[in-house]
Amino acid sequence: MPLIQFIDKSKFNIGIWKIANHEYNPEFSRVLHPCYHADLDAYKNNFRKIQIHATKLLFEQLAPGDELYLEDDKPFIRGNEKFVSVAHTQNLIAMIIAKYPCGIDIESTKRDATQIKHKFLNDDDFTSGKSNKKLIQNWCSKEVLFKINGRKDIHFKEHLTIKKNGEFFSGYCEHPEIKFSSTIKVLNFESYFLAFNINYREEVNVIV
Repeated sequence: MPLIQFIDKSKFNIGIWKIANHEYNPEFSRVLHPCYHADLDAYKNNFRKIQIHATKLLFEQLAPGDELYLEDDKPFIRGNEKFVSVAHTQNLIAMIIAKYPCGIDIESTKRDATQIKHKFLNDDDFTSGKSNKKLIQNWCSKEVLFKINGRKDIHFKEHLTIKKNGEFFSGYCEHPEIKFSSTIKVLNFESYFLAFNINYREEVNVIV
């Protein structure tokens, strides 16, 4: 079974799935969570089809009996108060299912983030940008924050900030229309960083 890592906590579950090309079955994929990428047959990239099918298989392992669907490019669980987030890199799929708004990301530790740091790093972030390892941790953590809400007008550099908090990271979203924070954990998994939030706190604007 390609489920190679499973984290089971009281408020969230995480699974990592290793993609196997031979698992892709177009007929089975059409009936397995058919509202998740409903137009899958029209995709021209065959690996993308395999990736999506693997995501469906992973969801079956983490939430048997629930239905996964896609709305505005964001995954949801139908008729359920739980939240879901998905990430993929190369031949791995990572998924978190939580009792709170959640996000997850997985990135290679060998990726050179110095070439794109100008797109996401701001002066309030925990790293100055000299360490590639810290840059990747920063990037992963901001991906988590972005996926929690999914608004297309949330900008990594302008609205998202990451601070170091002991063994964790504290992430803050300061968007004009939504403000929230999360504690983010970044784990080493093989040659990857796996990042996910373990809580969610939204600020409520009170009009007096």
